[in-house]
Amino acid sequence: MRLGILKTISATVAGCVALASQDAWAQSGQIQVTVLDRLSLVKTADLDFGTLIAGTTAGTVTVSTAGVRSVTGGVTAAGGTVSAASFAGFGRRTQQVTIRFGAPSILITRVSGTQTMTVNNFTVNPVGGSGLTQLGNSGRHRISSATGLFDFTVGARLNVGANATPGAYVGTFNVTVNYQ
Repeated sequence: MRLGILKTISATVAGCVALASQDAWAQSGQIQVTVLDRLSLVKTADLDFGTLIAGTTAGTVTVSTAGVRSVTGGVTAAGGTVSAASFAGFGRRTQQVTIRFGAPSILITRVSGTQTMTVNNFTVNPVGGSGLTQLGNSGRHRISSATGLFDFTVGARLNVGANATPGAYVGTFNVTVNYQ
């Protein structure tokens, strides 16, 4: 069983245009394509909580699987780009897949610092026309698209401490799709 296998083909196209003048210019452009192998998974967007202001009391920021942000406690939303993470997969019609997270919570760390925040309560949701049909509450889905292509989004909750140190915080989470 192979997960996350990608084959990338890249080529460069160069051309030169000769005009009636003595000057000529050359430009290069790059062409890229990703060819998916069956039983693969690719990330199409990152989970982004946007820009926040930490208050004197702790709070939370939740990004839903629809990419909608909500805040509680001493956190104020201050704009920025907010998005749920999204993934695309490729299997075969009627095949069952199980979507799971690597850990129930992860730490994100301030860039150029040691301060951390916890992200937890990860949720997954097939998006409209996603090519997946949910089978109960177990994380199991059936691939329903004729092509075998499907996609889903991931939301989560960020726990912001009182007086959190300003800066950009980054981290990674793992999603595993088990093709059955």
